[in-house]
Amino acid sequence: MPKNNESWIYLLEDINDNRYVGSTGEKRLEDRLATHKRDEREHLFGIRKRNCSSMKLNLHNAVIIPLMKCENNWDTRKIHERHYINNVYPECVNENRLNFDNSEWGKQYYQKNKEKKIQQAIEWRKNNKEKVNARRREYYQKNKEKIKKQRRENYIRSKLKNT
Repeated sequence: MPKNNESWIYLLEDINDNRYVGSTGEKRLEDRLATHKRDEREHLFGIRKRNCSSMKLNLHNAVIIPLMKCENNWDTRKIHERHYINNVYPECVNENRLNFDNSEWGKQYYQKNKEKKIQQAIEWRKNNKEKVNARRREYYQKNKEKIKKQRRENYIRSKLKNT
């Protein structure tokens, strides 16, 4: 639920002229800057796993500058934020350029984390072997006739293919 009906597209700029474009539904931009600083601190202490591109800035010597006010809905914010990131401040440190749709992002995320996800799945199956086997047995009992029919059809197809 939005904190506010309106949102801000903002620019963070540090003393080294590094820039980050973001958006927030916070009523006060100073609160959003404080959140960036908190997130950086939590990341440094290992509390927060992911880091934000804004952490490339010297946040303790940064100012937050309002760029525009807009409706507080993610699609609207994304359109305006994308415009500022890609057209107005293309040199900004934002890694996420908002140039893709969610399905494209999902594909990129999967490719980036494929090995890790496979290892997690293997580990989960190993730790939950009995649960997996119980589900397989249950599925087989519920779908016994269907499975037998499919196996029969596959057997016939393989015999026809070999002749």
